Amino acid sequence: MNIRLRSLAVACIAAAATMLPVVWSSPARAESAREILDRRKTLDDTVRRWTDRHQRLHITVTDKVGELVRELDLYERKLPGDEQQSVLFFTMPADVKGMGFLAYTHKSRPADQWLFLPELATTRRIAGRARGEKFVGTDLSFHDLDLLNEMPAWTEEDAASSLRSPESADGVPCHVIEYTTKRDDIGYKKVVLWLGTDDLVPRRLEFWEDPSAATKRLRQSDVRTIGAIPLPHKVEVETLAAGSKTTIDVLEAQFNLGLEEDLFTQRGLERGKR
Repeated sequence: MNIRLRSLAVACIAAAATMLPVVWSSPARAESAREILDRRKTLDDTVRRWTDRHQRLHITVTDKVGELVRELDLYERKLPGDEQQSVLFFTMPADVKGMGFLAYTHKSRPADQWLFLPELATTRRIAGRARGEKFVGTDLSFHDLDLLNEMPAWTEEDAASSLRSPESADGVPCHVIEYTTKRDDIGYKKVVLWLGTDDLVPRRLEFWEDPSAATKRLRQSDVRTIGAIPLPHKVEVETLAAGSKTTIDVLEAQFNLGLEEDLFTQRGLERGKR
């Protein structure tokens, strides 16, 4: 009797199961390029946020002519609305010692930039075609310095983003995001970004003036965490057609120092490093 009841119950359950709707589990939707970029910006605005910082940098430029070496102190200060102020002072060699550079980075428009030349005791505003000039002999132009600060705040109105197949950059798995620029003042037709999948730290950038070939390539490595902030301690910039290369090594880095506002003014620029 018990066997019969058990068999009947099993049969009823099986029949009921055939009447239930079939629910298929679909794989999780992949993130879009914009969602990945927004996730990175949220990290930079919260957990990794800093108000100001100081870096001591060693720069080596190699090209067909030879080698140049520079050292400088860079101070940066973040402002509301994704704006930023930067000022730097060269400390060596003698031919550039005392030279200073001041920049106010704005959202969705070109930065205001000034270069202080101590031998002439004059401050030169960088504008127009001068923005395309090399910055003190390096592979970065004045315009490139502006873009590197401004890019994290780009929206789809500045440059449309699309996701390419993932790749590794120097052994680090990365999201590969292609920007198709929309603003004429950006200067490049497209920018390709390799963003670490685990830490969302940029590992490589390519700037394309022409759709057929990259103009410049930037690599970042030796990422070290200071507090909660990951900071690449080596940056390499190549101008591909020219065969030149600029290597930037971070010798020292400090965050949230309470830097004075007056440091980021023309008066502070001309007064020099304190």
